[in-house]
Amino acid sequence: MQVLEAKYEIVTPMFIGGANQTDTPDIRPPSIKGALRFWWRALQWGACLKDKGGDEAEALKFLHQQEAELFGAAAKDDQFGQGVCLIKLKQPKSLGIEKNWPTNNDAGAGFLGYGLDATNDNPHRIAVNQKQQFSVCVTLKRHITAEQIQQLTNTLIFWGLLGGLGSRSRRGFGSVAIKNLNDQVFDFKDSESYIKTIKELIAPIHMAPGMPIYTAFNDAMQIAKAGQANDQRRLMNQLGGQYREARKQAGPGLAKLPFGLPLAGNRGEADETNRRSGPLFMHIHPVGSEYQALITFIPAHFHPEYPQGNQIEFYQQVLNYMNSLEKVYP
Repeated sequence: MQVLEAKYEIVTPMFIGGANQTDTPDIRPPSIKGALRFWWRALQWGACLKDKGGDEAEALKFLHQQEAELFGAAAKDDQFGQGVCLIKLKQPKSLGIEKNWPTNNDAGAGFLGYGLDATNDNPHRIAVNQKQQFSVCVTLKRHITAEQIQQLTNTLIFWGLLGGLGSRSRRGFGSVAIKNLNDQVFDFKDSESYIKTIKELIAPIHMAPGMPIYTAFNDAMQIAKAGQANDQRRLMNQLGGQYREARKQAGPGLAKLPFGLPLAGNRGEADETNRRSGPLFMHIHPVGSEYQALITFIPAHFHPEYPQGNQIEFYQQVLNYMNSLEKVYP
């Protein structure tokens, strides 16, 4: 059987493990599969919507059907079963761990990782340390189509260019950098070649018009540079400082709503009960002898209780932040 084998480097400490936060962190195939499903859905929504003539309900059904065919469905669903690909993981027998970073004293990184450091009730979260590598092996069954193989290839690459794994991965923790996919090597000598590759890969993707019903590539998507440094943790501090200032500039209480939920505030001026991940994806990537921070803005319908989230104007405070950075896409 044909195999897609992608090698990745852990660029920033990855907070991942079992249900117990004190467990030794461990990268497991289900976690990898979950990340790949997320990026696959993000990439495929525009194409599904186009195929169904803009009918969101039909496009969503079509998307779920394609996802089940590719990755498999629940055991009770005999129609799809295991899917047309099998995902296995290659990693060192013993992964190095990080026990003490970040803390509240780590400036911006501590802000981005709020909740990871020790409290009176809980110890500091343990992470898989940076600069370690693992490989994802995707075995393709004989009846897989060329289109499905291309979709998987795109997913493996985009995850390794813009994404991460584990807790706070949208805040830059657990950033993963793809090193190679079979014979294709991803070795960026500078920031320009890294950005060029991303733009070339985005070009053929069908972008959804307007606000998608979930986080997916769309016409309002943006990517910006957020700093460069020779040390990834120093870069995380810089990134966190920028992000903290952007939230401060947004104003108090519900003014920060577009950055995500829950949102704590004084005198009931914020929403502390609902949950919604923010629209920003922070990523640290090696470029030559340095590291580049990128922020990808992927807006979508925000929350059922906030219908104004259907409009791009709702994200104005986030857009103000993106506009303060060096835009590289579109």
